[in-house]
Amino acid sequence: MTRKKYSVQWENEQAVSFEVDGVRYENLSDVPDAKDRRKIKALMEASSQPEFDEKEWEATQKESNKAESLILNIFTGVAILMLMIAGIATVSAIRSLAKEKSAPGRVVDVVVRRQYLNEQDRIVQEYYYPVVDFTADDGHRRSVQMSVGSDAPEYEKGNEVTVLYDPQHPLDARIKSFGSSALYWILPGITGILGLAFLGAVLAVRWLTK
Repeated sequence: MTRKKYSVQWENEQAVSFEVDGVRYENLSDVPDAKDRRKIKALMEASSQPEFDEKEWEATQKESNKAESLILNIFTGVAILMLMIAGIATVSAIRSLAKEKSAPGRVVDVVVRRQYLNEQDRIVQEYYYPVVDFTADDGHRRSVQMSVGSDAPEYEKGNEVTVLYDPQHPLDARIKSFGSSALYWILPGITGILGLAFLGAVLAVRWLTK
């Protein structure tokens, strides 16, 4: 069976006539076959072009710009907050390190603490905390268990070490080492890197979209 041919004649974006297998109709309602009318309607819908709405486009652009501006403002706020925290933490670390005094000490014991890494499987990890005797500048001898431990014993009884402590809080002493000093810079480092990353992202987006 041969397929019917359909066509629509347009003038000024208006359909003015219709053809079904060469038979012309002025109005769609004049087409006798309902199936043919449906075919022509489908053809008209596929052929019609939506009119460009400039006002709607401008409104969409404004909404998009608002959303972009909001996101950039949030990222800017986060960057400023992170950099402020990094600055405050840096000042705090410098002050803490500046107040410390040093004294010779000796490891008199190593305390072993066991902690569960996985309670369900009862996997246990041992941590070693040295206990150090030292004499502070006030003349009092103190024995302090370090608050920082390690998963492998770094010190043995009898080891000579250098103790750093705050004269106002001598029981918060630490053994002088790169690792114990690095702890002061973890918070400033992390927040500083995050702050610079957010700020860099904001500046890059603004530069690309200007």
